[in-house]
Amino acid sequence: MQIRTLYILFFSLSIFLLSLLLYLYAGSIEGKRLEIIRLSKIQKNCMKEYPRRKKVHIRERTSVEGQVEINRLLSVNPLQFESNSSMIYTTRENRVTIARIVKVVNHISEDIALSISAHTDSVGSKQHNLKLSQQRADMLKEHILRRSQILLITSIGYGEEFPLSKSSKPSKNRRIEITIKRVGHE
Repeated sequence: MQIRTLYILFFSLSIFLLSLLLYLYAGSIEGKRLEIIRLSKIQKNCMKEYPRRKKVHIRERTSVEGQVEINRLLSVNPLQFESNSSMIYTTRENRVTIARIVKVVNHISEDIALSISAHTDSVGSKQHNLKLSQQRADMLKEHILRRSQILLITSIGYGEEFPLSKSSKPSKNRRIEITIKRVGHE
């Protein structure tokens, strides 16, 4: 009888110690394992090779040439928004400009990251303008993501913080800026 009680006591004590060890160390072990899995997924995603689909021959550009071309496109035909609207497809000129930007981005020969900055005019409250500019940047980001093979696109809405000039018309401050940065292995 006493040996049986001793076995039960020993068994319950070992179960208690084992569960205490698991409680103390399982979180850090599982956290490390999850971090390793997360990093390996990021590395696999960044190493993907996306085939470029071409229907006609278009010369491959470097990231610098692509930036120059996008700046030229946006200066000749800037993306215009109606006041208090985040709709990007309101005019034919916007649709053509966006299609040309996507074409330029798809034919850059290097791995790139794209940064989209949206600005608004000073009409309305600062909070509303900040939210509106973020919606505009996100809408353009989603459009480019659907039509290109770029892995990294960031979109930032600045609201009315960085106007072109105080004396210019409010519609001039409603603008989109796109920046290309080269990424990859050295």
